[in-house]
Amino acid sequence: MISTYSLTFHRTFSLSRTSISKVLSLAKNKPGFKTSELQLYTDLGTIYQEAMPRYASRAGLLEEKKNVLTPFGKTVAEHDPSLEKLDTQWLLHYHLAAPHGVTAFWHFLVRKRFLSGNIFTASDLVDDLKHFLLEHTGKTPAQDSIRSTAAIFSGTYLKSDGLGRLELLEQMQERTYRVGYPNPPSAQVIGYALTDYWKAHYDGRLTINLDDLTHGDFAAIFLLGEESLTQILLQLKQEGMLDLYRISHPYQVVLLQPEPELALQRLYAR
Repeated sequence: MISTYSLTFHRTFSLSRTSISKVLSLAKNKPGFKTSELQLYTDLGTIYQEAMPRYASRAGLLEEKKNVLTPFGKTVAEHDPSLEKLDTQWLLHYHLAAPHGVTAFWHFLVRKRFLSGNIFTASDLVDDLKHFLLEHTGKTPAQDSIRSTAAIFSGTYLKSDGLGRLELLEQMQERTYRVGYPNPPSAQVIGYALTDYWKAHYDGRLTINLDDLTHGDFAAIFLLGEESLTQILLQLKQEGMLDLYRISHPYQVVLLQPEPELALQRLYAR
């Protein structure tokens, strides 16, 4: 099992889509590849050979420690192997930041800091990580490890080869950042993410409260307010993916098409 509270998976490197695309290509052609095959079939450096499959796993593309593509990974490898589409990049962010993901500190930092217009510093991220780890593990890793993790987190959202094109974060001055006002993700991105989120948190339920989505983790991960997310859900209702009952409180959401694979087909068929 991947440690939920590990800070060292990144090996001091931010997410690199160019590098992950090479991992995807190898996983597509050699499912279950060994780490040694990354050296044979890619030009990734030694440390990247360790870090990028871990990123791919945490970003929802590879099965945990198996180096086998997930349904999301298979679809991306087929339709967006360079990970250039903004839809793909939104979903990489979603999987990294989801509360049921294995990178718990990523979810924690996104939920605490990613509010449009919010300003914070690198030192704030370091303090956040210290408090988070003390609360959940009772331990504090070495200061260098915490600083490195804070840097790779911000770097992932600032660099164009990472998730910078989403415009979730901008650098105001050295070590000071501001959360942006990004264009919202497409309805199809929300549709796929909802099937994944529903399966993780509401599996077996036919309906959930709309407020659970608009006022909880789901909307916050995408920096969406209540009205913005509701409008996207209404679009998905028109497309037949879900139903909304807004006659009396609490409003209800019914997921009519809960299969993530079908949502992926709709997303990448556009």
